[in-house]
Amino acid sequence: MEKKYSVFVSSTFSDLKEERKKVIDALLQMNCFPIGMEYFNAEDDTQWNIIKNLINECDYYIIIIAGRYGSIEKESGKSYTQKEYEYAIEKGIPVLRFVHEDINRLTGDKLEETDEGKRKLKSFTEEAKRKMCKFWTNPEGLAAQVVLSLTSMIKTNPRTGWIKGDVISSEKANSEILKIKDENEVLLAKIKKLEESGPDGIEKLSQGDDLYSVHFDYKVYVGNDTYETEYEDGAEEFSWNKIFAFLSPHLVIECEESNLNMFFNDFIRRNADSSFGRVTKIYDECFQEVKVQFIALGLIQESTRKKSAGNVHKYWSLTPYGNKMMMKLKAIKKK
Repeated sequence: MEKKYSVFVSSTFSDLKEERKKVIDALLQMNCFPIGMEYFNAEDDTQWNIIKNLINECDYYIIIIAGRYGSIEKESGKSYTQKEYEYAIEKGIPVLRFVHEDINRLTGDKLEETDEGKRKLKSFTEEAKRKMCKFWTNPEGLAAQVVLSLTSMIKTNPRTGWIKGDVISSEKANSEILKIKDENEVLLAKIKKLEESGPDGIEKLSQGDDLYSVHFDYKVYVGNDTYETEYEDGAEEFSWNKIFAFLSPHLVIECEESNLNMFFNDFIRRNADSSFGRVTKIYDECFQEVKVQFIALGLIQESTRKKSAGNVHKYWSLTPYGNKMMMKLKAIKKK
């Protein structure tokens, strides 16, 4: 997230117009907000109160010292430049100091005219030089020093800065979306785990290798490819796993109920003991009991796939738990 920083530029004014312009241009190229006497006027409040409020809102403070001490504030006897500097330090705002390398090279209105002014300037300059500072001789060199020093300061002493409101909103929204996404993934994992587990209470139901007795009609074989004409009542026990292992592949997508009944009948005919001769009819109540048991065990469910408007048949399919059980029973094991 890119931040922009506000930087207060403090110096005397009339003698450093070109230097201030170079520094302000450099700050703008760094996407900073330069603040200085160019951008405010004393309106309803006193000048000093306005300056203090501006310094309070700044992230960094730059002081540029050359050959002039500056305008004096009557109450303190100090220049506004020195008072700004001392106030920034008092408020704990990071300060970058830039002192002219040799004011003896300066001439004319770039120098203090009075001995008192020169004395105060020397004292102020010595005070600033007690802390780390950079020296400059021309506007271009000063601007370059400011860029290097401020870039380093931002890295070592980052401040709150300014961020566009829509960026904050976007960052917050993205954070919320990621949080919801993570929560959703956790919930989906829990749902999948629950779906692949049997329903509560199924431990009380007959299942697995427990046996179920299937009743049917059959005809006894008498030889010569003929059977008795009379039907006999028969019954044989099969485990729930064996029945489900046979029927489940037909339910992978879905199976219409009458077809499922047909597959169940086919299972009994194939697996009934040969002594029963020819099995002719499996009692429908057995099919219904098997279907209900598989529903109760959470193995099958009514299919939700869309059908044509005229299709009134009932269809059945595997549940996630039923699919898991089918794989367990039917998948070929490694030898």
